[in-house]
Amino acid sequence: MNDESQLTAAEKAEYTADITACNAAEAFTDAYYFALQKDRQNIPSFYCPPLANGDQSVPFIAWNGEVFSDVVALQTRIQTLPHTWFDVESLDCDVLNPKFIPASEVKNGSGNDDEDLHRRMSITVAVAGAIRMEEQFKGPLREFSETFVLVPNPEKLTTKAVHFDKGWQKEWLIQSQNFRFTEWSANELVDPAEASVPMETDKTRVNGGKNTFRGTNKGIAGQFAAAGLLKGKGKA
Repeated sequence: MNDESQLTAAEKAEYTADITACNAAEAFTDAYYFALQKDRQNIPSFYCPPLANGDQSVPFIAWNGEVFSDVVALQTRIQTLPHTWFDVESLDCDVLNPKFIPASEVKNGSGNDDEDLHRRMSITVAVAGAIRMEEQFKGPLREFSETFVLVPNPEKLTTKAVHFDKGWQKEWLIQSQNFRFTEWSANELVDPAEASVPMETDKTRVNGGKNTFRGTNKGIAGQFAAAGLLKGKGKA
């Protein structure tokens, strides 16, 4: 249904929430991966305030299998990485909880439990792409996937209309995050029978020996391992 005038109040609220979630996910993703590349000192600003409830605490951060207790610890680890370039190839999002914030806590809101959903909702964001290390166009390429749960920041959602003309402005913050390396890019792998450079086949095989890293990639695998982000040189 494309004509908003034909929507019921509930349908219009849901439609507005969906559109806002898409715009928020895109603005957040652009800002977050830019910060990882060129503005790492501002990484903590992307996360919700710490909160502990029994054995559970937020923000929850899992980075390639390693759980970080706080944002500062993650930032310290990221600062040890070499220069990186992120290429986001796919982006998906969905409204997770349309009433994450009670209606009574929405600034300048209606107070109605069925309204202002686009300022109260939590959002799931799923990202997939590639990360290039060391050199923007010729460095080793590694594929990754990452999921986020974003929660609204009431201090930034004070008007009925939510716009992203200036990009992400902390309207939604990270409550949980899970980053994983998924595979070396296809152009970074070569069949041993077709290899044109010597390779340490006993140390650099992945996928049960089917593929082998090119010799030029061993350095970056070592850098990830040295940073504690990989268990070895194969698939993480």
